[in-house]
Amino acid sequence: MVRGARALSAVWSRPVLLTAPEPLETRPGLTLVRAQVRGGLVPGVLLKSFPDEPVRGFDDQAGAEFLTRRGLDASPRFLASDADARLFLLEEPGPGRTLEALLRAHDARAATAGVLATARLLGQLQARTLGSASDYELVRQALPPRPERVRMEEARGLLEREERLTRWLTAVGTRPFPGTHEELEAVARALADPGPLLAFTWGHPSPAGVWFTLGGPRLLDLGASGMRHALSDALPWLVSLPLPEELAARADTTYRVSLSPLCETAQVDSRWAHARATVALARTVHVLQGLHPRALEEDRPGAFPELSARATLLHHLARCRQWLAPIDAFPGLARTLEELETRLRERWSLAPFTWPALRQTDG
Repeated sequence: MVRGARALSAVWSRPVLLTAPEPLETRPGLTLVRAQVRGGLVPGVLLKSFPDEPVRGFDDQAGAEFLTRRGLDASPRFLASDADARLFLLEEPGPGRTLEALLRAHDARAATAGVLATARLLGQLQARTLGSASDYELVRQALPPRPERVRMEEARGLLEREERLTRWLTAVGTRPFPGTHEELEAVARALADPGPLLAFTWGHPSPAGVWFTLGGPRLLDLGASGMRHALSDALPWLVSLPLPEELAARADTTYRVSLSPLCETAQVDSRWAHARATVALARTVHVLQGLHPRALEEDRPGAFPELSARATLLHHLARCRQWLAPIDAFPGLARTLEELETRLRERWSLAPFTWPALRQTDG
């Protein structure tokens, strides 16, 4: 707390005290504390310290500082930092609820509005940061470096772990269709070099990271943020979250409309469908690569307590198939994943998961 107060004092040129610390999150490598400010310019702050996670921590700081410099209120306002102590401070966003809390409650209207507001926020965020890679890099490069740009890291990982996809296919008694490898390479190239779709992205498809305040939604965790394919931030409703199809389609339209004023791809149906399918494919293969075929014999917890690893995988495969259907691209990879899904559904019989708030609306 003392180092945080000193960082604020240096920025505001006045003595500052941080009092009444309230731990909000403690996990390996990260501590998040809310504190009151005495003598400062805001009543409260969030202090993030990351002694053992420098890459993620400095990515988080760079994202918050970048958005604040550009005057964007998509996340709490960046205030000060101490790179040596590996900490930074944000303006406390005030009371609210996470998107996950809305989905777990019993108000379908509030949950639906929350999903669509998140899609709108992210579309506006990407629209206003398209073509801003150099500005972001100025912020990130002023901090201790990361080994590789996040989009290059993700593209490389997709190809380096290709054998994990093959391992799944072998386990269910099938093999890749012709063209699978070449099309996976094409997906990786699109991630590494998204061209005009390069934008600042949140990169964290979790409803727990969206905080709804009186002033609107805010993104709390920018630890996975960076410059990457803009539609990476559409993944929550495209494949990652189990949402009713109608709501997922509405979120896709909301995001597209928000992005369209400054994005030609969003204005052309065929280009939009291709970009959407590209990120859906990348995410689905990534999920496969992160799971071991041992799940064929024994299920294990997934991203949410109610959604097991098997259910997570089947949901991704089904939604990926849905977004691939309107386009002719990636035929080999599409057939490979469809065959894998068919083989898995022959083995597994799982009830679909629906968020409590949406059970009355899920058709």
